Amino acid sequence: MSTTRARRPHRMDPTRRLGLTEDMEARHGVRQTGESPRAASDDTATPEIMLSADLRNVRTARQHLRDALALAGLDDLTDRAALAVTEVVTNAFVHTGTPVQLRITTGAAMVRVEVEDGGMQHPIRRSYADTAGTGRGLQLLAESVDRWGTTGIQGGKFVWFELGDVDPLMTDPADTGRIDVGTPVVRVTLRQVPLLMHVAWQEHAASLLREYLLFALSDDEDALDKHAQASAAMSLLHEQLPAPTLGSEPTALMADAVEPHVTAQEIVVDIPVSAVPYFDVLNMLLRSAIVQARAGALLSPPTQPEIDEMRQWLCTEVARQGAGDRTATPWVARTDVRSAVLDPAEPPGQHARYAEFAGAEGAVLVSDEASVIVVVSAEALGLLGYGTADELLGRRVLVVVPSQFHQAHIAGTTMNATNGRDNLLAIPIRVPMVRADASEVLVDLEVRPHLLNDGRRVFVARFAIADAQTSARESAAR
Repeated sequence: MSTTRARRPHRMDPTRRLGLTEDMEARHGVRQTGESPRAASDDTATPEIMLSADLRNVRTARQHLRDALALAGLDDLTDRAALAVTEVVTNAFVHTGTPVQLRITTGAAMVRVEVEDGGMQHPIRRSYADTAGTGRGLQLLAESVDRWGTTGIQGGKFVWFELGDVDPLMTDPADTGRIDVGTPVVRVTLRQVPLLMHVAWQEHAASLLREYLLFALSDDEDALDKHAQASAAMSLLHEQLPAPTLGSEPTALMADAVEPHVTAQEIVVDIPVSAVPYFDVLNMLLRSAIVQARAGALLSPPTQPEIDEMRQWLCTEVARQGAGDRTATPWVARTDVRSAVLDPAEPPGQHARYAEFAGAEGAVLVSDEASVIVVVSAEALGLLGYGTADELLGRRVLVVVPSQFHQAHIAGTTMNATNGRDNLLAIPIRVPMVRADASEVLVDLEVRPHLLNDGRRVFVARFAIADAQTSARESAAR
């Protein structure tokens, strides 16, 4: 097999946008460029095609690749190649909003595919949970092909992958660059950054944005462009804000997830000047998406108030500092966790759906999927120093969670709602709880998810005061 590295493929005009050529429209967004990459004598180059930024053209790309492989007698590579090109072309449309150019070169026992777009941001693999509904495209790509990478070019980039009898010396290594040298940037200072909440927000926002894109496509002709800009803004933060290191074992996880370990005092991020407006787009799209999620129009759950506040803070800091105001405003959660979030005129604990918990034995506290307390037993009231259930019902669970664990709780509930991550569910743990007088009591706690008869999910926390002798030994050890 000869090298694919020596050839200089045709470069796409980055100014060519959706709907700007009559030829694209006439061919439903597909056209041949009229120029193929120069292949070596024993390789075959399939004519390049240009695909406009329309998700329906993913199928066109897949069929074009299938035809090329069939012509080359490489049917054994078809399934893996089709999966890979689906992921790459979909990501290009969704995250850049530009047309893509598809190039295919086949050899005696290999195929190389290049997908070029007008986006400057390189794709990155994100460590989302296996159950996440988004963020796994590059993982699927890596599992499907023998080699893949990205190469930056003037006005864009191309993602390439290879399958079959591939000589690693003949192919380009993955381009790990993120912001091209020479790109004008603005330095944005972020203070008191909630790193764990940021990780949870990235997962939730990516899922919410992708679903909202499908929701808005039919009514907003600029939906793909807006989504691409919002995704680019999120990627810039994802690449530059570190994720806290957390242990996997429950005890280690609890120790690592406590303040101040999950907050960064100050982080300086570089934002390309051209990308600063993207953060306004990101803020606007997520506001709209959350409205639809709360109305039940989307499958993705709404977000915790602090996650929403953090997103607004991040976007505002970039926009303000990008406009020349270098004052860095530290992150501070503004939601009062003691305030009731449900109508006190209809105590949630009296609703028929929670009847099965009436008269619950032991200290029991039940919260809904929004982390709002809906049931509290008499023993739990006594242990926590409250006189009546009305003092807790309708309030968020955070009212009984010590402040040093607030970020961990918010991030944990967000990731569980987004992708089912359940690291500490159904596992006995020893933690402090906040009593009515603001003092703390150490308890042995276990939280389990529970499905109600109407299909709604709640979380049932059972707890008891920790054994005094064991608690003393643990305090001495700390």
